[in-house]
Amino acid sequence: MDTTQPIFVTGGTGFLGGALVKRLSDDGHRVRVLARDPARAGYIRDLPGVELIPGEMTEARSVTNALSGCDLIFHVAAATNGSQTLQHHTNVEGTRYVVEAAATAGVARFVHVSTVAVYGYARAGIIRESDPMTPGDEPYSTTKAEAERIVQEIAVAHGMPYSIIRPAMIYGPRSGMWTKKVFSLAALRPTPFIGDGSGSAYPIYVDDVVDLMCVLGTHPAAVGEAFNCAPDPSPTWRDFLSGYAKLAGHQSWFSIPFWLVYPVARLISALAPSQTELKEAAHVINMLQQQKTYSMAKARNRLGWSPQVALDDGITQSGAWLHEIGRL
Repeated sequence: MDTTQPIFVTGGTGFLGGALVKRLSDDGHRVRVLARDPARAGYIRDLPGVELIPGEMTEARSVTNALSGCDLIFHVAAATNGSQTLQHHTNVEGTRYVVEAAATAGVARFVHVSTVAVYGYARAGIIRESDPMTPGDEPYSTTKAEAERIVQEIAVAHGMPYSIIRPAMIYGPRSGMWTKKVFSLAALRPTPFIGDGSGSAYPIYVDDVVDLMCVLGTHPAAVGEAFNCAPDPSPTWRDFLSGYAKLAGHQSWFSIPFWLVYPVARLISALAPSQTELKEAAHVINMLQQQKTYSMAKARNRLGWSPQVALDDGITQSGAWLHEIGRL
């Protein structure tokens, strides 16, 4: 990547975006971060070469001004929870503003961060990028799938090179969901879980996700393509949770019978309003028992890339951060 021109990052004050900004700064790049609230920039504020630009990605003028002179854009910002209206506004309309501004400016590469959730929660087995997006009836997966389509349509119409990354469960230092919250569950003695934990989990260490993002920002074979970013083969939920439980000093496990929980989840799904997270409750509970792997063959074959951080190593590094924030 060219260090003479600034790189534009949305979502740079968040978990993944912040890790990307740090990597780019460490590599000697100038980085512009569009920040709705610069006061929440945290550790990236003092990184060399980082410029915080106040603004909203749903405001065309803010985005256009912020990305002026940038040849590479990483669109990381997203709403991962909240109402359908909120997530549509951020994930769909926000993406539209950013990709339209980028296309108009003629940027050299647009990297969009999506999610494996676009495949839906019901599918099992080996999942490849060529498989169709079949999101369920909840806001996050549906709006992220729609955002992908917008990126593809606008980029193709303007001849703008783009790449899409679909990460799985991103864990590591500063991860609120897949480190802090999952550790809190795993630390319980015994660790409660629906089923015996033999179903597939998909934890991918944050540094691996950032590394693949950087590859997508430059590699010629990445243009116009989407790539999974997940462990292949997948570890089990027992592997993932037990790694955190070991940090807490135990390995005890309490299996909640699937047959006891699943009928309740089906009832919740049936009664839940459309386009809410609860609508997918039965699929999510069932997913905990499934054998599933998001194939990394495409990244290996086309880009020569595969994840480098083993699960045990990633959990050990996460433990150092948990200790730093007083959780260990």
